Formats: sequence, C-alpha cells, structure tokens
Amino acid sequence: MNKQDTLLVLIALSGELPADLAEFVIGSSSYTAAVLTRFKQEGYILVRNKSGYKGYVLRAKGKRYVLAKFGEDTEIFLQGAAETNHVKGEIEKRLRLHRMSKVWVFFWKTGIPVFRSEKTELFQEALEDGRGQTAYFGSQEFKGRTDAIKGSRACGILLAGESGYIVYHSLTQRMRWAKKMERAMKSFAEKESMKGGRLRRFDAVVMGDTIEFLNELLISDGGVKGNLFQIDDIYEHYYYVPGILEAGIQVQLLTDAGKRKRLYQFLCTALKETAGTEYRLWAGADESGNPVYFCYELDMRRLLGIRQELAWKQKGSIFCFSYQRPVLELFFGKGVSYREMMVDRVLEFLSQEETSFSYAADDGGGV
Repeated sequence: MNKQDTLLVLIALSGELPADLAEFVIGSSSYTAAVLTRFKQEGYILVRNKSGYKGYVLRAKGKRYVLAKFGEDTEIFLQGAAETNHVKGEIEKRLRLHRMSKVWVFFWKTGIPVFRSEKTELFQEALEDGRGQTAYFGSQEFKGRTDAIKGSRACGILLAGESGYIVYHSLTQRMRWAKKMERAMKSFAEKESMKGGRLRRFDAVVMGDTIEFLNELLISDGGVKGNLFQIDDIYEHYYYVPGILEAGIQVQLLTDAGKRKRLYQFLCTALKETAGTEYRLWAGADESGNPVYFCYELDMRRLLGIRQELAWKQKGSIFCFSYQRPVLELFFGKGVSYREMMVDRVLEFLSQEETSFSYAADDGGGV
C-alpha cells in the first residue's frame, strides 16, 4: 500500500483525520500538500474546518475507491452503522474521532499492525502466518458486541502476546472519566480474552498530544464534579505514552516482554545493589547508596508512589529517556539526580544480541 492509499485508508478508519496528521503519514510537507490538493480536486476528500479544528473526511468517491481496493480493511468502517460512516458535525463527536484517529496513526507509524488484513479477529489466537501476534483494534471493531461498554472513553485495545492494554487518548485536556463504565470496559476485555483462550491482565495506556501533558494527568483530582480523568484503582498500571515519534520506544517495551526484560537487566548492571523484588518502587542502589528508580515506562501510579517515597528519603536517582526528563524534573523536582537514555542508542541495543549503550548522568558519567 503506497502512502497516498495509506492516507485514504487511515481517513476511512478514523472518520475524520486531524489535518496535522497528514504530513505524519505522508512524509515531507511539500509532497503532503501536493497529495492533499489532488485528493480535494478529484473529489476524494473534503476539508472540515469548524470550531478551530481542521480535519479530512472521505467523500463518496473516496469511499468507493477504498472499498473497491481495500475492502477487507475498510468495509466495517464504511458500511452499515459504523460510526465513521456517519460523520457528525458536533464538536464533541468530532473530537472523539480525532482521539481515535491519533491512536490509529500513532500505532501504524510505530509498526503495530492496525489494518484488518494484517491481523486476526480480536481475541482470536495467532495464525500460522504470524498474524495476530501483536495488533491494535479500534473501538468500532468490538463495541457492537455489548451495550455495557458503549459509554467507555476507550479508543481501542492493544494486544501483544500475554499482555493486553485498553488504550485512551486525552488530546490536550483531561478526558471525561466514569469509573463504573471503565471498570465495565476492563471486565469485558478480560472476559472476552478468556473466551479466546488467553488469561490476560489488562492495563491502561493513556495517550496525550505532548509529553508535558503527563504532569497535568499526574496531579489531576478529577475536577470539581469528579468526572474527569484521575489515576484510580481500576487498572494496576496506567502507562502514559505521548503522541511523539520518540515514544515509539515505550510501545516496543510494552509489547515485547523480551526487550522489556533485557533493558531492565542491563540497567541493573549499573547498580551496586538491586532491590530483589518487583514490588519495591526502587530498582536498587547506586555506588553512594542512593535509591535508583526506573521511570522510563511512565507508569503513572508508580510515578506517584516514587514521588511520595522521595519526599521522605530526600535522595534518589531517576533513569529515564531524554525526552522524558523535563516533565519528570517538573514532577519530582531538581533535588534528585537524573540519568538520561538516548532513544536511538536503546533501539540499537535492543535490536542486537551483543552490544551496549551509555546513558548520560548529571555529572557527565555513564556506562
């Protein structure tokens, strides 16, 4: 599938694709502009620009094209009562489509299978050709199974081996959050997973437009009416993933248990003492006896616990990716030290059997 067709298919899946994602899909700004101009002139897409939000939707000609050429991938989104086949003008409904679109495009960009021709049915065991090992499923692919989860804010489900994640996107402000509805969403996923032959524990992946937005979610108290997102006890883990390319490394670690374990074990070699149990917040201690915390997964419940522990220990060292340091420094303060890992070096390390990488410390040291 070339980039032009990919853009049209992603618009079909999205219902309305936020305008700034087109270049994210196509590549260069000049080529993106040329492709969009041709699509508009030939009647494949329509530009919607209302209430300060701009997006692209398929016109009848565009729908006919993708259905004819990529029917397996687009049929359930463009026929029948699928939400994306009945795009509405109300701002709340448009923003709902924008949230889902950003998840579709982000996972596609990070290499997660999102098209139906690349994956099995949801909760079905992997096929011999490899389809189904790891894949993302949008809410349109499963919400028709039960009315109990129709009010959930979930954008979709990410499956990877024994791991399962309910995926949310909050854009740039806290999303509405009803504990009863999201608990029903989690229960649905766990029950359906068991029917499919797997016993999975489902955690949450919460996405946002920027890395800075993490701080707002961490300090959220649910708002005046208590109906906005806050970290609660529905999920054991709430992983924050910003919608930026660098955060693709977080997705790799969440979906590949082997890589996750390998990175953790390597980082532990830099410690003088390891904690010896996964239930402790700190991974171990450094040469000076200071506790060391691995924060690169951005597990929000864990981050809250670490800040509380740092408040009484008054010392510690934070391991994180370089793009995460500014927001973690804002949350934890500058009284602790930070050791940054470069994303490209970690990716190189994880792709090879025998290699190592260095991480930057406040004092300029590394391994």
